[in-house]
Amino acid sequence: MTIATNREHLDNGSPSGSRVRGLAREVIDGAGTTTQLTVAQSGALCMLATAAGQIYTLPIIGTDDVGMYFDFCTTITGTGTYSIDTGQAADKIGGGLLMASTGANEADFLPATIASTVSIDLDSVTTGENLGSWFRLTAVASATWYCGGMAVGAGTMADPFA
Repeated sequence: MTIATNREHLDNGSPSGSRVRGLAREVIDGAGTTTQLTVAQSGALCMLATAAGQIYTLPIIGTDDVGMYFDFCTTITGTGTYSIDTGQAADKIGGGLLMASTGANEADFLPATIASTVSIDLDSVTTGENLGSWFRLTAVASATWYCGGMAVGAGTMADPFA
């Protein structure tokens, strides 16, 4: 895979690499109920912090956008639905989440069906809407997102992928 030539590169030619001082990333609080993410926000931490629920929509993956990513975390236990949706029906989500239950002391890995998954819905305690869930979505190819991380819930964990 090649890096797009229209992106800025940081490199001093040293075999030991380079570093960036003072680097901080954007934190999106998701205030309100719906947030449309943009390619320019790649690397942002997206908070799931409104108990009644929130919807984040991922940007459409362009040919130069492979490698962009977004992190999501629950900062409170939700009572509504936290939903992360692809930007178009052709974009799919693969990978999966480790689902951890606080009450049943059990964990399970639930995979995303890449042929059909277009949304992650944390809509109950069994699908991971509890405080402490964290996962990353990375654009790994045109029209393909990869999900990895952990969702925290209670009881027997259920599939959050739709």
